[in-house]
Amino acid sequence: MFCKVSDKVAVATHLKATLSVYDAWLDLQDGFIHTGQTEGRPNSSFFPLIISPTSKAGILFSICLDKTSAEEARKQPESILNIKYGVSGNRSIGAHPPVMNESTGVDGARQELIFRSAITLQRPVLDPCLAVGFLPLPSDGLRVGQLVKMQWRVERLKDLDEEGVSKQNEVLYEVNANSGNWMIAGRKRGYASLSTKQGARIVISILCMPLVAGYVRPPLLGLPDVDEANISCKPAGPHLVCVLPPPLSSSFCIPVNS
Repeated sequence: MFCKVSDKVAVATHLKATLSVYDAWLDLQDGFIHTGQTEGRPNSSFFPLIISPTSKAGILFSICLDKTSAEEARKQPESILNIKYGVSGNRSIGAHPPVMNESTGVDGARQELIFRSAITLQRPVLDPCLAVGFLPLPSDGLRVGQLVKMQWRVERLKDLDEEGVSKQNEVLYEVNANSGNWMIAGRKRGYASLSTKQGARIVISILCMPLVAGYVRPPLLGLPDVDEANISCKPAGPHLVCVLPPPLSSSFCIPVNS
């Protein structure tokens, strides 16, 4: 089986400054390889890519499945996106400071920064039995210290025929989250009722509280009793979500005439 997959990376600047992308590459996890002779890098003539504060850009990586077994693919479960860039203007506004590139060079040379993000690629689901969809987050955004409801829709596409799979009207779910970034209010693991009929749907809701500001990976919903080859993610959840700092608070004193 040789299946071609495209992974598109959208680049946008939320600063009041111009963003210059000098290089970008994708270090793939086990089980995926780059098509052609690109080695995970776009054509050099594509750079530098200049992005103004009011515009967006995209970088398309073309990849395909490697002839690797599922067990071997778990050894390196994440792909790493690397973007080398520079900022012209005020970069003091942001969720966290950028990482300086060690090979910046002599004084007076352009200042290069490195953005790295872990991305988990999923192999195509050829025999989907259940569909798990990440529902949209609240429009007012996420903020440190404020509870937010995470929701996933689970739909039965057909009955599971493998041996050992429970035929009861329930499904085992588990919410996985980085304890340093999220606090889960409630049960992380439990059973939810789901009819065995095709087309049956349920919504699993979990209250979470973000603990840190910045771009962090959201909690993930897993179905431990169902093989990953039978789960389709539609719509898939975001790789990262933006968490705003807590709102500023102030206090003042009112003089009282005695």
